[in-house]
Amino acid sequence: MALTPEIALEYLRSAQKRNRLAHAYLFAGAAGSGKKRLAKNFAHLVNGAAPNEVFTGSAPNVHLAAPALKIRRISIDQIRELEHALLMRAPEHRRKVAIIRDADRLMPQAANAFLKTLEEPPNNSLLLLLSTIPEVLPDTIRSRCLTLTLSA
Repeated sequence: MALTPEIALEYLRSAQKRNRLAHAYLFAGAAGSGKKRLAKNFAHLVNGAAPNEVFTGSAPNVHLAAPALKIRRISIDQIRELEHALLMRAPEHRRKVAIIRDADRLMPQAANAFLKTLEEPPNNSLLLLLSTIPEVLPDTIRSRCLTLTLSA
């Protein structure tokens, strides 16, 4: 069942109140379904990041990976940089948030490298994958994320 971003955020808020958040979420949906808005608001919920700063790279303890402009793919170097950032200690009462925008654009080597992080996530971290075509992600990655499908 597809959710609106507002209903999905309420679900996540409820899970946080009950201390039942998963370590990794896959936000799936067509372009314009609100994946980025949900990710911004969720990052704000778990670590207080200003929503308007989340995708600018200036939000503290929010780390991004997105397709490089030239090749339009996410490289293994970008994933290694993201993983390194997640190993740093977060301030008290905050989570480190890693967002992989257009996760379906992960190069095979990058997907394999990220799988290790999904299997053994760093303490106090939250992994968010955003995808318009989640079917192209390896099954091993999808199986380790809680998928929330957003309606158009």
